[in-house]
Order: sequence, then structure tokens, then C-alpha cells
Amino acid sequence: MTLVRFLVLVILLNIVRYLVAGVVEQMLVLPHLFGAMAESEEYFRTEFETADWVTSYLYNFVMWAVAAWVFHLLRPVLKGGDVAASLKSFGLMWLMFAAVSAIYMNHYSHPPDFYIWNIVDAVVAFGTVALANGLLYRRVMGAG
Repeated sequence: MTLVRFLVLVILLNIVRYLVAGVVEQMLVLPHLFGAMAESEEYFRTEFETADWVTSYLYNFVMWAVAAWVFHLLRPVLKGGDVAASLKSFGLMWLMFAAVSAIYMNHYSHPPDFYIWNIVDAVVAFGTVALANGLLYRRVMGAG
């Protein structure tokens, strides 16, 4: 039953990620991110087919599942309420994401602005999902 609850939580977090964070991203980040991609079109595929969308959403689902799992494991030792604990845990996951993005930025020859905007975009996504996780976690997973 815990696995089913966890999967429900991750599905809800993915919905929040795209419906809530997506609106903020559209206004603040995506024009810059897509602009960076357009300036280096030889590196980026921007026209996706169905299989590309499915795998992209699957990879994102796995990323949010890992972040939620890490929160589940860390929650007993994190101080503060669920929202504060979630921001701490997801902040750690964001830091790992940002570090890996920076490593890739250092190894490719195209301009680094894509990676910088990707890291900024991740602040919006991880922050929004962290807040949602903090609000939803006990409601979905139970108090104990």
C-alpha cells in the first residue's frame, strides 16, 4: 500500500510540476532557455515525436520519484515542518542537478547559456515541487 501511495504522490508532484511550475517557467525562463537552444540548433532537437515525448516525461517522472524518495528517507532526520524539510531535501536534489548541469556545461563547446538557464529553470521546478511535496506528503503518505 505504501508503494501505491508513493506512486500517487509522484503523479501529483508531476502534475504540479507541469501545471504550476510550467506557468511560471513560461513567463520567466523558457523564452531564454529556448532562445539559447535556437542559437545552438546544431546541438538540440526541438521537434519531438510521440516516443520522444513519452521518454521525456518518463525521465522526468523518474527524477521526481527519486527526489520524493530521498525526501521520504530523509524526513525523519530533517528539522522543521514538512514544507521546510521538503525545501531542504529538494534543495539538495536541485544542487546535485545543478552540479551535473555545470559539469556538462564545462565539457561542451556550445555557449554555456543553455546550462545556466536550465539551472535557473530547475530552481523554479524544484522549488515548486518541493512546496507541493511538503503540502501533500502527509496527506498522501499518511501521518506515520
